Amino acid sequence: MHKIITIVLLAVLVTSCGSKRKVAKVKLGTEQTVAFKSLGNGVAAISLILFKNNTFQLNFKSIPQPESNDKPIVRSEEGTYNGEGNWKTLQFLNNGFDATALFDAQYNNPEEVELVNENTVKVNTAQQAITIWGVLCERE
Repeated sequence: MHKIITIVLLAVLVTSCGSKRKVAKVKLGTEQTVAFKSLGNGVAAISLILFKNNTFQLNFKSIPQPESNDKPIVRSEEGTYNGEGNWKTLQFLNNGFDATALFDAQYNNPEEVELVNENTVKVNTAQQAITIWGVLCERE
């Protein structure tokens, strides 16, 4: 009985030590269908690239103010999307990522971007520019 309890405790210990939060990965495409990139500004460098294989990548790097000691915030998020005409529904794969932080309805034009939930955003790819985190991103 003592051996069984020891084995069970050991198994629980081993499995709990290796349980880091896993982030789903997706194989990004090589051919892009549409891309939006931020114009020169003092706030952030942002790019959103949609690929033909229905994957996307969002890159974000904040630009700290010169008089502050803040470090830039750098994020790269991936996901999949499906199409509804010009509107593409982007599903972020990282459950720890909260899209409401970047796609705040207060700063977005509803004709460009619609926040569905914390992991899902709809983007109108027919627009010449969209706003992400209050930064204008032009279509390439």
